[in-house]
Amino acid sequence: MSNNLIEQADALMRRRVFVAGANSEAAPTTDSASDDVPVLTDVVAAQAILPQADAHIRQLLAERQVLLTREIETWLDEQLPQLVIRAMDGITDHLVALLANRARDDLLPRLEAALQAPDEAGSSADSTES
Repeated sequence: MSNNLIEQADALMRRRVFVAGANSEAAPTTDSASDDVPVLTDVVAAQAILPQADAHIRQLLAERQVLLTREIETWLDEQLPQLVIRAMDGITDHLVALLANRARDDLLPRLEAALQAPDEAGSSADSTES
């Protein structure tokens, strides 16, 4: 495909003078002014190349997208478990600290009250019997 395009561009340059300020001696002598206009086959060939190039570019992009998707999935497979474990460790540590504080502030007084209630009830019953 690229060799064909280069050959067409080379042929086009041979038919025309592209040098700025070329004088009439250097310019090829032609009988008609239509040589400055691209030949119909040049235009058709260029238009035929564009869809091929577009399809090739789309194929390359699709291949790159597949590669990028694989790399992202591999990276997530490597990183996500470690990050979840770290986050869960942090949550666990925080939860244990919260439970220890609440147990000290709320549960311990309730347990102490529950333990003192039978003793007080027993001692008050002894004092009423005598």
